[in-house]
Amino acid sequence: MEEYGSSNNHSNKKDNKQYYHSFAKQLSDWYCNGAIPELASQDTRFTLELQKQKLRSLGLDMQIQIGKPKESSHEIGALSYGDSVFVNSIIGGSKHLTTNIRNSQKEIYSSDSDGGLTVVMQNPKKGGVPSPDTAMCCPNCGASSTLGKLESGCEFCNTKFLMDELYPKVMHFFIQEDGKKLFDTRKIVKYVLICICLFSIIIVVSTLFKAFTGALAGAELLMNAASAIFASVILGVMFGVGAWFIVNSFASVKLMGKNARGGSKTVKSLIFCNKMRTLDPAFSTEYFRDKSMSLLKFMLFSPNPQELTICQCDSPIPDKLREIVDITYFNSGVDKYSIRDGVCDVSLTFYTDSLHYRSGKVLRESDKIRLSLRKVIKKPTDLGFSVMAVTCPSCGASFDAAKVKDCPFCGSDYPLEENEWVVTDISV
Repeated sequence: MEEYGSSNNHSNKKDNKQYYHSFAKQLSDWYCNGAIPELASQDTRFTLELQKQKLRSLGLDMQIQIGKPKESSHEIGALSYGDSVFVNSIIGGSKHLTTNIRNSQKEIYSSDSDGGLTVVMQNPKKGGVPSPDTAMCCPNCGASSTLGKLESGCEFCNTKFLMDELYPKVMHFFIQEDGKKLFDTRKIVKYVLICICLFSIIIVVSTLFKAFTGALAGAELLMNAASAIFASVILGVMFGVGAWFIVNSFASVKLMGKNARGGSKTVKSLIFCNKMRTLDPAFSTEYFRDKSMSLLKFMLFSPNPQELTICQCDSPIPDKLREIVDITYFNSGVDKYSIRDGVCDVSLTFYTDSLHYRSGKVLRESDKIRLSLRKVIKKPTDLGFSVMAVTCPSCGASFDAAKVKDCPFCGSDYPLEENEWVVTDISV
């Protein structure tokens, strides 16, 4: 059963704040100069690399600068929740976000406003995970190294590994670019000025018509014109504020609807997680949620998703999904699942706002993306920290099984689904 609650421990709050600001700077450095964010998980790093590769394949360059907010509070909020294995902390706050997307000729998308940055920081609940600085010899050649360095493979023999995370790690991050305030005086003024102009035009035309027809003349015409100008200002203020209120109300309802999408799938998701825990007591809801979200991003951001190890799809990727260059996640849930002969198949729906690159333009759209996953669950999950060298079952060569579908030396498939979830279908 999940455990929810906000953390009141002062040291935890201090650590969360430090991690949050450090990752915000690392993420900004990544988008602006390519420096790999150290706090990012292995999946998050791979996602960022795939996104950059896809942008380059489309002839695009995206830069995101993350700084202190100009108008809103800089307070950091955190909520911790978890299961029997992991504790996740959702840490969020206001940031000033500047996003620019350019093609080879010009800027085609820009956003510059105070918005929100939220990160999901994960830690094992029972500890026991070594530090990245822990000394360790390469399991293949015996060369001296550290766990942190071996994450990217042995620099001496080039052996690649499947390794558990070295915590704490940022599993996911969410950027809300359009940080719209509930009460924005600039927008109220805009609506008021538009309404004043409309009423002024109507009243001026009406006054000129009366003067032309001789209905008004002399002092009476001047008095009527002065009254008309005053009336246009009063009506403009009244109708402008009213129009702003109506539009803002609809926008608030729309945002509430976005956040509520997928709520009907909560019961099915809980049933699935409880079923998995009866088959594998070490099953982690947090790990599955994070992994499924990472797999979605792998499929969306890869220039060639069907060449990924995790892709076991028979059908081609829909063109609409191939357009996506960035997403903001809102919710997800389980649609259906089946468990037969030690193999689990599960279908999920993700609710996102996405940036689509179409016909030379970047467009923001709301999407409902369906993702089907599969994993062999015959053997229980290993909760202890592990480092496993990747070797081809046919020729014995070592390669990065997370990024390459077939062995580059002999072309044989690597049976990733015996250790990880793989994607069997994706649609929109």
